[in-house]
Amino acid sequence: MGGFCACAVSLGLGRFAYTPILPLMGIDTQSAGWLAASNNLGYLIGALWASWAPSESERHRLLNFGLALVAVSLAAMAWTRDPLAWNLIRLAAGIGSALVFVLASALVVPRLVQMGRAKLSGLHFGGVGLGIVASGSAIAWVGSWAADTGAWWAAGAICAMLSATSFLCLRHLGKQQAAGTAPPPRPVPFPLPLLAASYFCAGFGYIITGTFLVVVVRATPGLHDWANWAWVVVGLAAIPSAAAWGWVAEHKGYAPALGAAHILMTAGTALLGLSGHPAAVFLAALLYGGTFLGIAGMAVAFGRAITPDHAARTMGILTVGFSIGQIVGPVAAAKLAQSGGWTPALMLAAAVTLVGAPLLTIGELRRVRAARSPAPQSQT
Repeated sequence: MGGFCACAVSLGLGRFAYTPILPLMGIDTQSAGWLAASNNLGYLIGALWASWAPSESERHRLLNFGLALVAVSLAAMAWTRDPLAWNLIRLAAGIGSALVFVLASALVVPRLVQMGRAKLSGLHFGGVGLGIVASGSAIAWVGSWAADTGAWWAAGAICAMLSATSFLCLRHLGKQQAAGTAPPPRPVPFPLPLLAASYFCAGFGYIITGTFLVVVVRATPGLHDWANWAWVVVGLAAIPSAAAWGWVAEHKGYAPALGAAHILMTAGTALLGLSGHPAAVFLAALLYGGTFLGIAGMAVAFGRAITPDHAARTMGILTVGFSIGQIVGPVAAAKLAQSGGWTPALMLAAAVTLVGAPLLTIGELRRVRAARSPAPQSQT
């Protein structure tokens, strides 16, 4: 429960409460893109900060700081109308989000593995979906009668309750020493640069849809009143998605599963950009919500499998690539949308996401060839 709430705080609210509130803020598309980029830059800073925590007690302190920072930063958006202050607040929210997501996951996931319940880690990440559902329902409802200021206050209040729950559940959770030393797993011979490049593509594409989906649907003739419900569908689809994609990866392999998720996310993004039919919009929301968490979870797990002896370094490489995509994506999409509408912006997101699929295919072919190659014979 503590990890589930932490994921709701970190990404479900810390990042994505912005999505349904954005149309209420009265800012232009370029400014909206920069606010999203500021939040994602903060996430990169926070992720790197979390990776440098030297001790378990320091990791707990940073986790608690992050839980408080996200709640305060959400409420703080209601205190000012200054664009620079907003960008700094969203930067702080991104830092807090990363501290919570990275450090809570570092506490919860290994403990589940030690308990022999590793498959439940997917449900831990499903908390992101809970936060999205809350932002598209309760927070958006408050915004409908109290404007963006009331919505930010509501986001802060809901986040504070979830943060408190997470703190109470995780405050005594620490790493336990394993009973024995397991042999190191054999590295998977998949080219890490290709995985990192595909993860950059996912970060670039996913954040565009995740930032602007409600704005896009509200701008679609006849769908103004359905925009927040489309965002709720995203959240509902996200809750089981990490666990579902984990099962697919376990049975079909990481690269094929990641490639399929990239293609489905591409289809959802393109559908949102090309069709204004209600069924198409909700199908797009379902495809998006059902894939973005799965891609993140599988990419991270795959990276660890590729370099089991250097998992921390690999996590850093993947995080930086993904974060760069998240920073650049909203700014590029906003620029396109301001000059040519949302269709070219969403098609850019779809195209970049799709590039990840052949990169993964190339890497899988190399892995298969490496696995079939005979081991070198030792000279005697």
